Amino acid sequence: MLSYESPAQTFFRTTTRPVEVAGVKRGEGEKVLLFLADANRDPRRWENPDRFDITRRATGHLAFGVGIHGCVGMAVARLEAEIVLSLLARKVEAIERGGEPERRLNNTLRGLARLPIRVRPA
Repeated sequence: MLSYESPAQTFFRTTTRPVEVAGVKRGEGEKVLLFLADANRDPRRWENPDRFDITRRATGHLAFGVGIHGCVGMAVARLEAEIVLSLLARKVEAIERGGEPERRLNNTLRGLARLPIRVRPA
């Protein structure tokens, strides 16, 4: 899910030394805009990246960053998702859309301002 719909879309980094990436040279101290959402849709890494696939291998996405730039809340987010989804799987027969979702507009983060749903108990 996170490789398909990345919550963090972009962020900046500053070069610490001269560097060349894909034939583009940057000097020390220059800002570089990274597109995590594009990396998570890279066809060189993901087969059919623009298709949501619940069976897709869950590792390798950059939705939480990586290494020393990994999100400090990553473990909490994963734990919360595991708890909520496992409880829903036991208690709910179906979750259906109850109206049109409304996106929250933000240049860096992707999310919803509103997601109406209907829940059918098991």
